[in-house]
Amino acid sequence: MNFFRTVFQVCTGTTVFLQLMNRSVWRALLHCVLLVFLLSVCLSAVNTWFLGREIRRVCNVLFEQVGGVKVSADTGIRLLKNPEKVQSYILNPRMRFDYFPGETFQADVTKKWDSDYGIVLLDRAIVTWFRNAPDNLHEQYMVMSSVLDGKLAQEIPLMKLVPSKEELGTYLADRFSLKQGERIESLALWPAGFSVDNPALVSGQMISGVAVVLFGLAFLGMVFLTFFSVLFFALAQYFWSANGASRKMSFRTILILTLYSAFPPLIIAALFSGMALPFLSFQTVFFIAFFLYHLVVFSRVQKQLNPPKKDDEDPF
Repeated sequence: MNFFRTVFQVCTGTTVFLQLMNRSVWRALLHCVLLVFLLSVCLSAVNTWFLGREIRRVCNVLFEQVGGVKVSADTGIRLLKNPEKVQSYILNPRMRFDYFPGETFQADVTKKWDSDYGIVLLDRAIVTWFRNAPDNLHEQYMVMSSVLDGKLAQEIPLMKLVPSKEELGTYLADRFSLKQGERIESLALWPAGFSVDNPALVSGQMISGVAVVLFGLAFLGMVFLTFFSVLFFALAQYFWSANGASRKMSFRTILILTLYSAFPPLIIAALFSGMALPFLSFQTVFFIAFFLYHLVVFSRVQKQLNPPKKDDEDPF
């Protein structure tokens, strides 16, 4: 497919775009998806490497306090140290850990939580939540539930978006705690008697999960951003760049050129994102670079397709 050669050529000059005009749309789309895939892998690897150190540190500190986790059908999820006592820990300035055995969880306790994300251990589930709006203007919470109860796992969605702290508390208080005399009939995640007291094992699993989530978010985000931007700029070029041109390009050709002109902006935006520079988000860098580069590309292509006409010779 000459993928790497094509990426190198579109990143080092505009002369190759005349040759790319003859390629199929599907090949251009395939190259674009492949580039997004590779960039997502790289971003996921870089961010996971930075987050991995903090995850290992947090797991080591937390396991010193809680000892570990054990599972049984009678009590559900229990900590090894002080298993019948409510426990809460601030793991770092942005993350907290909370443990509520039995019927100790109260829905209004979430109103006091100021962290951006956290982990909640309840009898029937391990719930991870993320705050989508740290500025508190329009709070939303993404909740991911790993349900221990096999029957309940069929009814509870893996991911759920709740609009406020109050709704988060209501969701957690719904069906995740065992009432007195209740037991779990079928265990889903782990067998009865399962226990873990090795922080390295838990941190390794968490790092793997974080890597998968980061890859998925990066890939889906870049796919949607790229294709909506490409479609927008391609339509704009189709209705605008041909004015006054003696040779008008088809929309298919414009779409192919726009797809390939998105390659350098994607790479630049990924580099900025990987360096985590402040005030420069992936979207901002991509839009600025894409807007400028696609103008340069189409200007050069139009000049090559429609060279300036020489003035008629003056007979006098």
